[in-house]
Amino acid sequence: MGPTKRHIEIVKTGLMKIYKLVYTPDLKFYLGLHITRDRPNRSITLTQEGYIGTFLEQYGIRPSVNTIFPLTPMIASDITAKEEESVNQILPALEANLITLYQAKVGSLNYLSGGTRPDILYAVTMAARKNQAPTAKDMQATDRILWYIAGTKHLGLRFQSGEGIILYCTVDAAYANHEDRKSHTGVTLHIGRNSGTVNSVSKKQSITADSSTVAEFIGTHIATKEIMWTRAFLAEIGHKQLEPTIMLEDNKSTIAMIEKPGNGQKTKHIDVRYNFIREQVMKKAITMQHLGTKDMTADALTKGLSRVPFLYLRPKLLGMSARKVRFDIFTDLRKQHLDISSRKLHSLVYTTLFQDSQ
Repeated sequence: MGPTKRHIEIVKTGLMKIYKLVYTPDLKFYLGLHITRDRPNRSITLTQEGYIGTFLEQYGIRPSVNTIFPLTPMIASDITAKEEESVNQILPALEANLITLYQAKVGSLNYLSGGTRPDILYAVTMAARKNQAPTAKDMQATDRILWYIAGTKHLGLRFQSGEGIILYCTVDAAYANHEDRKSHTGVTLHIGRNSGTVNSVSKKQSITADSSTVAEFIGTHIATKEIMWTRAFLAEIGHKQLEPTIMLEDNKSTIAMIEKPGNGQKTKHIDVRYNFIREQVMKKAITMQHLGTKDMTADALTKGLSRVPFLYLRPKLLGMSARKVRFDIFTDLRKQHLDISSRKLHSLVYTTLFQDSQ
């Protein structure tokens, strides 16, 4: 990358005099990433099929046709600390060699989730929390993620040109869904609304929120830090954001709390540092907009979703087309309803897409 083609040629010629380099006009592989350009549609897709194939072979994992999403809601369901202790007594920690294997699997998945597969980020985050003393149930849950990856290794991040270098953000929080009743935040950052994520966060909140509104408010603080860093980075490489970054949030009470912080009785207990979002809104670095929960991309990073909501939000995470959304749900429903016609199945797809997924 350079300011002009002439500058690029000068640097390239200089490097080729010193090092043995092979020049290819279109970059196809870079640090394990497979790069596919679709010039007619002005898009780039990043995948890691080679890396996935290597670690799947290492762990002896083959695709499972029944594993079409990485984490079941049952595995990610709310349980109390007492129930957690009870489960651990029934399912003791694995032996040392299996713990090492578990940690290796989680490490491989963690690298992948931070690269081209944000759709497994929440599942991997939950698996990593068990790294010190995993049980057989934890190993099974991690293998489920691997089976899911084995069947979807062709998927990756797609970036679409045409909208300009404009930063967008979605943020969501799942209220009190950890055993200690802390909430979980999900954040996605996109360059253009139709592109895959350039940064994703799935993080357990550090304090206990006393309402879903407060949990969402804390989530916006986490998102604000990611936005401000990304805006600074874009400015450094010549793409300064001239307009406020849109932060999409599904809780109207949280938006009102940020934009009109008038009721001190309801917000005075919130730590001062979490008011960073209000400051950035006042400075017009960020603007808040409401987005319904059904279309909230970050929701996929806060909890284990059921089949249809996950298949609906996955393309939004990866930057896939709406046609791909319908195809994935059609394929899934076909497996469940083998005895009905394709016409009825298409009707069922649209019913599924537009029903309330909550």
